[in-house]
Amino acid sequence: MKALIVEDELLARVGMRSLINWEEMGISLLEDAQDGREALKRIETEQPDIILLDLNIPEISGLELLKIIRGRHLPIKTVVVSCYDDFDTVKEAMKLGAVDYIRKLGLSREELTAALSNLTELPAHTEKSAAQTGYEIREKVQNIPEDFQNGCCLSVYMLSKYAEELEDMKIIETLACQYYQNLGRSFMCLGYEGKLLILMKEETNEEEAEELLRQISPFVDNRCYLGITSYRNQDHRSRFFVRIANSIENYGFFGGKSQVIRLDLPIEIKKECPFDLGPYMARLERGIQKISEEEILAVLEELFDAVSGCRNLSVTLVKRMMIEMLSRFSDKAGQLGGALEDIEVNDSYKHYQKIVHTTSFEELKAWWRAFVRQFTAQFFTRQKRSESDLIENTLEYIEQNLDKTIQLADVARHVGVSEPYLSSFFKKTMNENFIPYVNRQKMRRAKQLFAEGKMVYQVSDILGYENSTYFSKVFKKVEGITPEQYRKNLQS
Repeated sequence: MKALIVEDELLARVGMRSLINWEEMGISLLEDAQDGREALKRIETEQPDIILLDLNIPEISGLELLKIIRGRHLPIKTVVVSCYDDFDTVKEAMKLGAVDYIRKLGLSREELTAALSNLTELPAHTEKSAAQTGYEIREKVQNIPEDFQNGCCLSVYMLSKYAEELEDMKIIETLACQYYQNLGRSFMCLGYEGKLLILMKEETNEEEAEELLRQISPFVDNRCYLGITSYRNQDHRSRFFVRIANSIENYGFFGGKSQVIRLDLPIEIKKECPFDLGPYMARLERGIQKISEEEILAVLEELFDAVSGCRNLSVTLVKRMMIEMLSRFSDKAGQLGGALEDIEVNDSYKHYQKIVHTTSFEELKAWWRAFVRQFTAQFFTRQKRSESDLIENTLEYIEQNLDKTIQLADVARHVGVSEPYLSSFFKKTMNENFIPYVNRQKMRRAKQLFAEGKMVYQVSDILGYENSTYFSKVFKKVEGITPEQYRKNLQS
């Protein structure tokens, strides 16, 4: 079967491509499409069997693309790749024929494999989709049996360095079940997005939770956090147990001091950044463009401090922020003819997955420091070579286009950098601003044309000016005399 990834974010495309072994699943990956228009061309020319579709894409939206597929009666199985908060749009996509959806952020190997297996195995209608499975998990966490309407909830969060270690949560669940069974407790276990909830009819306390940690430690090396929450029937509204699971994740992710904590109420998690991220990103961009390890790390440390000062910040929001930062590095690597996959950090080239699966902010900060050192080491030499090529290509473009209106934006697009970067780099390298330099070169060419006997209006036209009056103003500003005076001086 042929599969097409339709996604405008490079890192998300790379993440999906590298997450599983596609050949082993009998799937051939086509070249990715970065927007809806490009996807439509791929569909028409290569006829994919499966599409992994981000709904928020440029040119033609994901929903519009689904309408086209449905209108043409194409036998394509579409899996929506969406942010969790976008569920209403996902439901609309299902109505238009999408057969499943998976969440973009936090996407695991297991989820992607399950979604694809459902599409490749027959009969497909007998399989549960990833969307159905996810819905059932949320429903189970939110709608508990009547026997457990009142009681105590033990929430468990485990720190892990590698995605594979998430399997250790199954060991923790088994040990916890044995422990509370030996205590004669009535309990039930619920798994939710890498966290574990143990609901008990009877109360538990900190001493019992600490003893459970001692029994876990010989089998699981990773640090675990346990939250204890007593609840009553009225607490079940507003996704109570989901919020409890997210609360222990937030506490553990930001490195809570005590491994056992009593959570009388769910933590009110902030889903919007309480500070302005723009200035940090602007400074980070400047550091990246210069491949300056010192500047990049300085900005990151300040940003880390700002995030650490907001302890109730959503873990998902923090990871989105980090992925946005990683995309800036990816763009720069592409400008220099490379890719982030050229860099190995902590024995891995899968940087997108590292951010998604990291369960500790301290671990994430340590990874970023290692990543920046590797990135600057990898691309510093290319940057110096690129800077030499950049100025050479810029001057060549100006020289070859003296007969046209030369805009900074056009040159920046031609040489493959941003306007602000080209402007500052040009001034630093040439000791002159871009526009004055262009004007000088045009007037140099104008003087050559005057020496050949050309008239003022002819030179103005040849050099791409809209009228000879404006040309004359520029000439006088650069040369100190009018074009007419210059021609008379030549003749005399």
